[in-house]
Amino acid sequence: MSWSALSFLAPLSLERPACLLLLLLLPLHVMLRVRAESRQRTIYPPLQFTAHRKIRSDRPWLVLQLALEVLLLAVVVLGLTGLHRIDEVERWTGEGIDIALVMDVSLSMLADDFPPDRITAMRRLADRFLARSGGHRVALVVFAKDVYLQSPPTMDRHVLQSLLDGVRVDGLNQAASGGTAIGDALLVAAQTLDEVREPERDQAVVILTDGESNLGVEPSWAARYLKHLGQRLYAIGVGGTEPVQVTYFGELVGGGDDPYLAVLDDTELQRTVDAADGKYFRALDVDALEKVFSELSRLESAPLERRTVRVKSSLSHGPALLALPLWWIVLWLGGMIRRRPYR
Repeated sequence: MSWSALSFLAPLSLERPACLLLLLLLPLHVMLRVRAESRQRTIYPPLQFTAHRKIRSDRPWLVLQLALEVLLLAVVVLGLTGLHRIDEVERWTGEGIDIALVMDVSLSMLADDFPPDRITAMRRLADRFLARSGGHRVALVVFAKDVYLQSPPTMDRHVLQSLLDGVRVDGLNQAASGGTAIGDALLVAAQTLDEVREPERDQAVVILTDGESNLGVEPSWAARYLKHLGQRLYAIGVGGTEPVQVTYFGELVGGGDDPYLAVLDDTELQRTVDAADGKYFRALDVDALEKVFSELSRLESAPLERRTVRVKSSLSHGPALLALPLWWIVLWLGGMIRRRPYR
């Protein structure tokens, strides 16, 4: 048999190879079993007397039972060795940049001035953004009062799309996490990108929000930090031109006497992007997303470093599944065939 025919065994490894030394005890097991069988005065005589009937030899059944016992013990030893497979997978991505997609999930995003509501419109924009992100690594950040990193920078679009489907206002406990902290969200996004920075590969933060920040770090201060790290900031304002009431689970936010009015704060967003020398776009403009991609295309892209990832897959379940039927067969052979009382 050629080596190529056995090449499938190459990735197999043992976590505890010393356990294979237990196989040396198998001949001792056979010797002790044969000696014990030879000391039997009779070979399991039948309890029922049958005249003129020759008792057949038990030796073939004994040989079969010993062979199965040896095989069973060998399988158990193999299971103890921690058999596993190691595959080497190369990760190589095309040219692109690193992007943090930051999404506002505060109560104001439930306003219906941007049909059907701001949060749904924002998800649609983000979905189109991911579909066209190409070789870019994208991180997903959501925020209200608190900031949550949903995904570090990745090129796995299936994971990002799945996480994006779960971006909802009622995904947070608004009673405990109500409010909007744009500055904190920008800082988390900036730090997330900086931790995976690659040489000659630009980074950008794209935030979708209505601009009403009332908690946390001042957004313009956070924008200056992005500029210090060399990251570009692009803000997309989601919302209509007039203040609008917000309904949460059928009730007006703020109460009927003094309801909360959500408004798109262009002034605050413009001041924030100016601090980072970034760009601001209104989502009311159907070409807003096209303009963002046009700006991103001007950034310096570079391929990611090729990396070899070793993936370990345990194969110990195989010997365990094989040992169970072998054990049953050995018991059945010894108890129902060799020791059968009526023969």
